[in-house]
Amino acid sequence: MAGPGVMVQEFMDSIVSEGEWSLIFLGGQFSHAVLKTAKPGDFRVQHDFGGKSQVADPQAHILECAILAVRAAGTTLSARVDGVVGRTRYEDQFRVMELELIEPALFLTSHPQATDRFADAIASAVQPATQVRKDRLG
Repeated sequence: MAGPGVMVQEFMDSIVSEGEWSLIFLGGQFSHAVLKTAKPGDFRVQHDFGGKSQVADPQAHILECAILAVRAAGTTLSARVDGVVGRTRYEDQFRVMELELIEPALFLTSHPQATDRFADAIASAVQPATQVRKDRLG
């Protein structure tokens, strides 16, 4: 049976109380992060549903976890790690909800250097291929 399918995620209270992180990596390097929050009375953080996003500096444990997720994916031009901080009995843990490798929403306009970083990542990715072609041609 074919169909559109579904994705199920555990509801995390911290989405409402603290928000959802999006950490952006360009050329394999951390670029910037935004914290997305829902409008009052809702849990959805997307702009389409009234959510807001703002540039924010993630705590070290959040960044470390996101770096591990991106490394597990291998070489990428861009990646976005979405997640929330979940409270456990003993500590706060960053929980990856999504690892976006073809995500068009990289919040590039949210950070002043992000577009330049992305352009540099694209140039670096294209440079080896360009060099190989030049070497073959002579």
